[in-house]
Amino acid sequence: MTGDREHALARRNILWAYIAVMDQPEKLLAACATASGDANDVRRAVEKAFNLTALAADAVLSMQIRRFTPRERERIEDELEELKAALA
Repeated sequence: MTGDREHALARRNILWAYIAVMDQPEKLLAACATASGDANDVRRAVEKAFNLTALAADAVLSMQIRRFTPRERERIEDELEELKAALA
Protein backbone atom coordinates (compact mmCIF):
# COMPACT_ATOMS: atom_id res chain seq x y z
CA MET A 1 0.00 0.00 0.00
CA THR A 2 2.86 2.38 0.75
CA GLY A 3 4.18 2.12 -2.80
CA ASP A 4 0.76 2.97 -4.20
CA ARG A 5 0.50 6.00 -1.91
CA GLU A 6 3.99 7.18 -2.85
CA HIS A 7 3.15 6.80 -6.52
CA ALA A 8 -0.08 8.76 -6.03
CA LEU A 9 1.76 11.54 -4.18
CA ALA A 10 4.39 11.76 -6.92
CA ARG A 11 1.67 11.86 -9.59
CA ARG A 12 -0.14 14.60 -7.65
CA ASN A 13 3.04 16.70 -7.61
CA ILE A 14 3.43 16.23 -11.35
CA LEU A 15 -0.18 17.26 -11.99
CA TRP A 16 0.29 20.37 -9.83
CA ALA A 17 3.41 21.17 -11.85
CA TYR A 18 1.50 20.78 -15.12
CA ILE A 19 -1.16 23.21 -13.94
CA ALA A 20 1.45 25.69 -12.70
CA VAL A 21 3.25 25.82 -16.04
CA MET A 22 -0.01 25.89 -18.00
CA ASP A 23 -0.95 28.99 -16.01
CA GLN A 24 2.38 30.66 -16.81
CA PRO A 25 3.76 29.34 -20.11
CA GLU A 26 5.81 32.50 -20.63
CA LYS A 27 7.61 31.86 -17.34
CA LEU A 28 8.38 28.29 -18.44
CA LEU A 29 9.77 29.45 -21.77
CA ALA A 30 11.83 32.16 -20.09
CA ALA A 31 13.30 29.67 -17.63
CA CYS A 32 14.27 27.36 -20.48
CA ALA A 33 15.54 30.12 -22.75
CA THR A 34 17.79 31.70 -20.12
CA ALA A 35 19.29 28.47 -18.77
CA SER A 36 22.86 28.15 -19.86
CA GLY A 37 24.35 24.72 -20.19
CA ASP A 38 22.94 21.27 -20.62
CA ALA A 39 19.58 19.61 -19.94
CA ASN A 40 20.33 19.44 -16.22
CA ASP A 41 20.73 23.21 -16.13
CA VAL A 42 17.38 23.64 -17.87
CA ARG A 43 15.72 21.25 -15.41
CA ARG A 44 17.20 23.15 -12.46
CA ALA A 45 16.00 26.45 -13.93
CA VAL A 46 12.45 25.07 -14.21
CA GLU A 47 12.67 23.64 -10.68
CA LYS A 48 13.69 27.04 -9.35
CA ALA A 49 11.19 29.06 -11.40
CA PHE A 50 8.22 26.99 -10.23
CA ASN A 51 9.54 25.53 -6.96
CA LEU A 52 9.28 21.97 -8.31
CA THR A 53 10.95 18.69 -7.54
CA ALA A 54 13.36 17.28 -10.09
CA LEU A 55 10.79 14.62 -11.01
CA ALA A 56 8.07 17.22 -11.61
CA ALA A 57 10.43 19.46 -13.60
CA ASP A 58 11.42 16.51 -15.80
CA ALA A 59 7.74 15.71 -16.37
CA VAL A 60 7.05 19.31 -17.35
CA LEU A 61 9.98 19.36 -19.75
CA SER A 62 8.68 16.16 -21.34
CA MET A 63 5.26 17.67 -22.03
CA GLN A 64 4.34 18.20 -25.64
CA ILE A 65 3.29 21.74 -26.46
CA ARG A 66 -0.03 20.50 -27.81
CA ARG A 67 -1.02 19.59 -24.25
CA PHE A 68 -1.29 23.30 -23.37
CA THR A 69 -5.01 23.43 -24.15
CA PRO A 70 -8.09 24.14 -22.03
CA ARG A 71 -9.38 20.60 -22.61
CA GLU A 72 -6.10 19.03 -21.48
CA ARG A 73 -6.00 21.30 -18.43
CA GLU A 74 -9.50 20.16 -17.53
CA ARG A 75 -8.44 16.52 -17.85
CA ILE A 76 -5.43 17.18 -15.59
CA GLU A 77 -7.62 18.95 -13.02
CA ASP A 78 -10.06 16.02 -13.03
CA GLU A 79 -7.24 13.55 -12.45
CA LEU A 80 -5.87 15.74 -9.67
CA GLU A 81 -9.27 15.81 -7.94
CA GLU A 82 -9.48 12.01 -8.16
CA LEU A 83 -6.02 11.71 -6.59
CA LYS A 84 -6.92 14.15 -3.81
CA ALA A 85 -9.99 12.07 -2.98
CA ALA A 86 -8.00 8.84 -3.03
CA LEU A 87 -5.30 10.29 -0.77
CA ALA A 88 -7.74 11.79 1.74
